[in-house]
Amino acid sequence: MDCVKLVFFMLYTILSQLVFSLSLPHLCPKDQALSLLQFKNMFPINPNASDYCFKFKEFHSYPKTLTWNRSTDCCSWDGVQCDKMTGQVIELNLTCSGLQDKFHSNSSLFQLCNLKRLDLSYNNFSGSLISSKFGEFSSLTHLDLSVSSFSGQIPSEISYLTNLNVLRITTVDPYGLRAGPHNFELLLKNLTQLRELNLDSVNISSTIPLNFSSYLTVLQLPYTQLRGVLPERVFHLSNLEFLHLSSNPQLTVRFPTTTWNSSASLMKLYLYDVNFTGRIPESFSHLTSLHELDMGYSNLAGPIPKPLGNLTHVESLFLNGNYLEGPISQFSTLGKLRVLYLGYNNFAGRVEFLSFGKNWTRLEALDFSSNYLTGPIPFNVSGLRNLQSLYLSSNYLNGTIPSWIFSLPSLTELNLSNNTFSGKIQEFKSKTLDFVSLKQNKLEGPIPKIHFYRVFEDADKSLYLS
Repeated sequence: MDCVKLVFFMLYTILSQLVFSLSLPHLCPKDQALSLLQFKNMFPINPNASDYCFKFKEFHSYPKTLTWNRSTDCCSWDGVQCDKMTGQVIELNLTCSGLQDKFHSNSSLFQLCNLKRLDLSYNNFSGSLISSKFGEFSSLTHLDLSVSSFSGQIPSEISYLTNLNVLRITTVDPYGLRAGPHNFELLLKNLTQLRELNLDSVNISSTIPLNFSSYLTVLQLPYTQLRGVLPERVFHLSNLEFLHLSSNPQLTVRFPTTTWNSSASLMKLYLYDVNFTGRIPESFSHLTSLHELDMGYSNLAGPIPKPLGNLTHVESLFLNGNYLEGPISQFSTLGKLRVLYLGYNNFAGRVEFLSFGKNWTRLEALDFSSNYLTGPIPFNVSGLRNLQSLYLSSNYLNGTIPSWIFSLPSLTELNLSNNTFSGKIQEFKSKTLDFVSLKQNKLEGPIPKIHFYRVFEDADKSLYLS
């Protein structure tokens, strides 16, 4: 009996010690803290290292490494996260940290072999090459090297990171980064767990291989000099939410005529300035989740494809710079539109479509410039209370300019230039207008007194009449 009590006592003691040890915070290993401090000391801080960190509100720009010091546990440092059980550094997020200088291949960063997430985006590494040692982070699931002034070839060793879910390597310099056909094919072939791939403005100069991750939700390859025919398999990715292939004029796109597997999930489709062939098929009607569509300058011709009228959830629609023609009435059903760009097409006829305003209560920007529209602007328009930009320039519109345009409560930009409007410009008051262009019309009389309620120190408010 005493032996049984002794066994229970020993088990209780062991379990108590185990629970106590688990409740204690695991400190960052000294060698990893030292590696982080060495990395910090390699880079002077320049708050202006990346302009993007100040342009976009979602970026929180501040020098995270400035607070790193030996007197505190590195697991508490800004941008550093550790494994709660082992204390190992598993995440390093230094986006918009003002780091500026050369990034050397012998960097102490590569000693942090347990990293799962690494974000060095929006810094300035002064044209450094991307080291092949990034391929040694075998546990990485997220790697972001975007817009940090890396240059040269993306090393093939990145394709060794077979656990990656997210890979972002982008640049704003069109000659700064390149992947090449071979390395691009290796990336798509080997990274079979990818959910997001963004190589914006990386020079790829290749076709898109047939083998790539079936888990992709985001595929962004704009400005990459892609060529050939886009594999139809891309449209059958069942989880695809965002496809961005814009500004690849040598890339030929044909939409599948059958139902797309991605139709229920696709929310953003950007195909600006690609070589579109064929017609938009009826299968397009099944993109019921689509919120943003950009097919500007993509060689679309003929009447507006009827399937577009079924995209009732679309908020942004860009079809500018094509050869479209015919009636515009089908857009009246798109009640969630915020942005509609149909400029630089072959649309003709009168502008009664502005009367759709009662259905376009969310519309913020409307562009029908450089078409063949004729007749006067209707006087019975209502519902455009959220309209901020109206572009009707370079058409054949005539008659007087109705006063309701100047009284739109949210309007900031108005361009009616290069038409045949006549009559006097009415005096108007506006709390919102920043820019008005009425030049190259047949307007008469003196320039009216204009009442602007807001005062701009940089004199942005303009009225162009001549």
